[in-house]
Amino acid sequence: MVFVPGYSKGKMPYGAFAVRTAVTPRSWENDSTDDVSTLVVDTDKSGRRLTDVVDGQDIAFNRPVGGTISAFGYSATRPQLGEELLRCVGTAKKKSGVQAIPCDMSGGSSGGPWLADFNATTGKGVLVSVNSALDSLTPTEMQGEVLGATAKKVYERAQQG
Repeated sequence: MVFVPGYSKGKMPYGAFAVRTAVTPRSWENDSTDDVSTLVVDTDKSGRRLTDVVDGQDIAFNRPVGGTISAFGYSATRPQLGEELLRCVGTAKKKSGVQAIPCDMSGGSSGGPWLADFNATTGKGVLVSVNSALDSLTPTEMQGEVLGATAKKVYERAQQG
């Protein structure tokens, strides 16, 4: 598996970074709760670190649900077929232990970031969740975990490896 920042229609403007390991909570493996994971990537072919090439986003753990959220993903829907980054913008609301925003991205968008305070000019925001699932009864609503204590532990474990 590789991470390709800025990917669009076969173009890889910042190169590719091989994934060394994935850190996932046991609660996801055992009970399908806490749908979060962190990928640790190696340097690129030139020895550059990902954050030196494209910077990074701040992360907010235990942030209250609400506010305007931009969710991103590579949806498998037509005509994009996973080749273009899509964005949904909406107000987050609590829903059955997770949070939700209006969005109809489908398979392929899972794991895409939810950024609060997103600035389209700088590309910066604060990571508050990731695309997890479309509500089967409301397929125009994307759900994502609230990044709480479990997500923070996953993030901290990934920082070590």
